[in-house]
Amino acid sequence: MPSPLVDLFLDAVRVDAESHRERPMADFVRRALAGVPVDVREDDAARQFGGECGNLICVPRAFDPSRPSFALTAHLDTPRSTKEVRPVVHADRITSDGTTALGVDNRAGVSVLLHTLRSGGFTVPGSNALVVFTVGEETGPDGSKFVDLAPYGVRMCFVFDCSKRPGTFIQAAVGCTLYEAAFLGRTSHAGVSPESGLSAIHLAAKALARIPMGRLGPMMTSNVGSIHGGTATNVVPDRCVVEGEVREFDRRPIAEPLRFLEETFRETAEKEGGGLEFSHREDFAPFRLHPDDAIVRLTGEILRSVGLTPNPIDYLGGSDANVLNGRGLPAVNLGIGAQNPHGNDEFILLEDLDKDVEIARAIITRSAELS
Repeated sequence: MPSPLVDLFLDAVRVDAESHRERPMADFVRRALAGVPVDVREDDAARQFGGECGNLICVPRAFDPSRPSFALTAHLDTPRSTKEVRPVVHADRITSDGTTALGVDNRAGVSVLLHTLRSGGFTVPGSNALVVFTVGEETGPDGSKFVDLAPYGVRMCFVFDCSKRPGTFIQAAVGCTLYEAAFLGRTSHAGVSPESGLSAIHLAAKALARIPMGRLGPMMTSNVGSIHGGTATNVVPDRCVVEGEVREFDRRPIAEPLRFLEETFRETAEKEGGGLEFSHREDFAPFRLHPDDAIVRLTGEILRSVGLTPNPIDYLGGSDANVLNGRGLPAVNLGIGAQNPHGNDEFILLEDLDKDVEIARAIITRSAELS
């Protein structure tokens, strides 16, 4: 049977708002909260990284900034377009028709928190919690790097974004370092004098054939995600840029594969008479929460209070929780059941959507105990 929560989710997934183009989703949030006693405030995060929309901080009218509080968060962007999505409601789940992504990451989290705001979930007597909708999560995370929650007395953040089912939460997540390797060759006419040129694309190909990719160890992965270069088929290209990443649970071991990548790329390029420009930067830091941390203990209590068995896991994906923990604000990423994210086979179980709302309300209830 249709429900306000399901209807809200179906409307949300039809909003096309990829990373750094979240304005349509921000407008959707404002429309969804029209008439609800919540102030929607947009920060200036977009100015920091060139997006079109900032983070939205949704403050219930009863919120008291002088008291400690919790923040419940989800992100407004999707990694792929949902412009052509045709959601299908089955007896037990919601999917797309199989030709596009559903947008369950993170329309599920957004819908759950919007529904909780609209249905009075933030009016528990004595509670003190707010909602933050971040931007650019799929490309950074970007928005959470600039959101300022200090004026709101936030002590802990609960991120509604993990693809695991409710009950699971992320206690440790990898950090990610991005690198860019620009292979430098020489231009020439590809038909008249190919011998005069040196193909940067060929240099990159030879170098990439020498490096491992995928899972480098139990806790480390490496990937090349983008290759671009050249101007025309009749020009030997003098520049080819390779972009990749290395992920690990500890910052220190990342240095070794980065050094190997740079040395291998440079050796290959220079052996052929070319050159290399190599740079890297940390995209987001790893984090590890401990069983005796207050947020871990509280998360377990909250999950048990709604009939779930807490299941803390280590996870190879990143999220806003990485950035928030890195900034000294304890954060857990909660399993919400947004399964098979980023693929055309994305789905969410109807029972998981309902359970997510129970979790959100339980967190708000516990915020009444903050002092």
